[in-house]
This record gives sequence, structure tokens and C-alpha cells, in this order.
Amino acid sequence: MAVDVISALVRGLSFVALFQAAGVAIFLALFGRRLADTARRVRSLGFVSAIAAILLVAAHYALEAARMAGALSGVLDLSLQQIVFESSMSTAWMWRTLGLVLIAGTIRRQGKVSTVVSSIGAGAAIAGFLFVGHSAIHEDRVWLWPLLALHLAVVAFWFGSLLPLYSVSRSERPPVAAKIVDDFSRFAIWLVPAIFLAGALMALLLIDRWATFREGYGLSLLAKIGGFAALMGLAALNKWRYGPALAEGSGTVAAFQRTVAVEYVLICAVLLTTAVMTTLFSPE
Repeated sequence: MAVDVISALVRGLSFVALFQAAGVAIFLALFGRRLADTARRVRSLGFVSAIAAILLVAAHYALEAARMAGALSGVLDLSLQQIVFESSMSTAWMWRTLGLVLIAGTIRRQGKVSTVVSSIGAGAAIAGFLFVGHSAIHEDRVWLWPLLALHLAVVAFWFGSLLPLYSVSRSERPPVAAKIVDDFSRFAIWLVPAIFLAGALMALLLIDRWATFREGYGLSLLAKIGGFAALMGLAALNKWRYGPALAEGSGTVAAFQRTVAVEYVLICAVLLTTAVMTTLFSPE
């Protein structure tokens, strides 16, 4: 059980780093040309996140053999590592690592080619999730795959943009910061509800009995829904109140930054909950 907990924790941290890196790549593709004072900081964030994610994804992959053995010593068992290598886990690891390497190798450079390659890397890293988990083996995976891809892409966009937006509100000129935040909100107001819609449709496909909501998987899912509801409230505050006030350079900037920080912590909690839910529990 201790190995499972360690694996879930490492997996959760890999989610945070991976979605941060992929999200920064998406953010830069949309808003990078407008950044002046924060461009280097945002690009460095994407690079560091990608490197951290590469290491964490590799660590989680190695721990799969330890989970089979029931002890950390399983990491050194070559026969168990061979089994993992021949499973879908290795495909997911390769896709995620490829995407993260593309991000790390290009995100610190400006230019259209680097932006395109980083964006492709974000897509590849997200695509790695399609090869593992319940959606990969479910009989309705032809529907689950596009729903999961949409769900994860929007999560990456939202989560990965929060720290860049925080930096933008601190360092960019107020009119520039307000415009970037407003444009981000214009995207988010249409895309963020897709997280809930795609998640709800996946839940309908994966869960076929109400009793699941009294078990670990269902309770974790309900916790995620609660976190999402809180996030929607905070996002609405930024969209309609704090974001528009950034142009004035008033004390509202601090309120906007606090709201963004709380959003970031909440999404981290949701990602860690997802890691625990998908590592330790099953909808069946």
C-alpha cells in the first residue's frame, strides 16, 4: 500500500508539472507576442516545468514495477520492468516524454517555428493520457478518447495560464495586462465549461451504478466536482470584476492575484485527487 501511495503522489506531481509545461506552451502560442517584461520569466517557467515533468513521468513509470512487487525494491527487478515496457504504460511514457522534450527544447526561443513545435509538444504530452487508464480499455473508448482529449487540453490551457497571468498582472503595464487577461477570459468563458461537460459525459460512460458514488472512485469524483464548482466561482470573479479593473492599476490587482493563486492551488488539489483516484480506485 505504501508503494501505491508513493506512486500516486509522484503521479500527481507529474500531472502538475506536465500540465504546467503544456499550458505555458499554449499560453505563449496565444499571447506570447504581446509579452514584454514577463516573456523571459514565462518561458523559463515552461522550461523548468517541462524538465521537472520529464523526471517525474520517468519516476512514475519506474514505480509501476514496484507496485507489481509490492515494494520499492521492485524498481530494480528487470523482469518486472520488462513487463511494464511491454504494456501500454510505455507508450504513454514515450508520448509524454516526447512532448515534454519538444517543449523543453523550444519554449525558451522566440519565433513561429519554436511556437509551433512547443504547441505540438503540448499536444503529444496530452495525447499520452489516451493510452492508459479506463478510457483506453473501455468498450466505448471511441467516444471516451475525444472527450478525454478535450477535457485535458482545456485543463492544460486553464491551469498552465494561471502563473503567467499572475506574472503579467505584476510586471506588464496595466493596459497590456488588462487586455491579455480580458482576451484569456474570452477564450476561457467558452472553453472552461467544456471541462465539466466532457467530464460529465465520461462519467456517464464509465459509471453504470449509483453505488460507485459511495466508493473511493465516486467520492474522489465528487470531490473533483466540488473543486470545479469553486473554481468556476473564482473564474467569474476575475472575468467580471477583478480582470477589467487591472487597466486602472488600482488595488484590485492584489485581489486578482490572490484569486489566481487560490485557483492554482485548487487545480493542483484536483490534479492530485485525480492521480489518487486513477491509481487506487476503479469505476467498476
